[in-house]
Amino acid sequence: MSCRKIAAAAAAALLLSLPAFALDAEQAQRATETRQGLLKVVGWNFTPLNAMARGLVPLDAALVERNAQRVAWMATMIPDAFRGDTRAHELKTEALPVIWEDFGRFEELAANAQRSAERLVEVAGGGDEAAIKGAITAVFDDCRACHTAFRVAR
Repeated sequence: MSCRKIAAAAAAALLLSLPAFALDAEQAQRATETRQGLLKVVGWNFTPLNAMARGLVPLDAALVERNAQRVAWMATMIPDAFRGDTRAHELKTEALPVIWEDFGRFEELAANAQRSAERLVEVAGGGDEAAIKGAITAVFDDCRACHTAFRVAR
């Protein structure tokens, strides 16, 4: 590996391990687009699970397991996507400034969602419909806790 690649990898690792940090206008726009894209994909994977938990569509344990794996994996990226502090910029976003004021709590809530999604993967493998629906609700509740604290109310 070249010195340039090693330096770039080290810099990226350092940035991801830091607490929140300020961005310039262009970086803030890109960060906002990235986090919105990430959360849209999380929602795209979770929406059918929520419909199953509510009895709107038949439960498909294999789909629940697959999508829960995706949600759990993407939840690990949420704090990184928000690490760049965009408060100083005029952006179209539902992210509240409190994210960067209480970033530790934000990380904690994202970790809760990740753990509940991982638990959903386990439960889905068992095939118990009531347990699966309960585990879907737990993921939903963990996501809602973060949205309530850190997103503009809809």
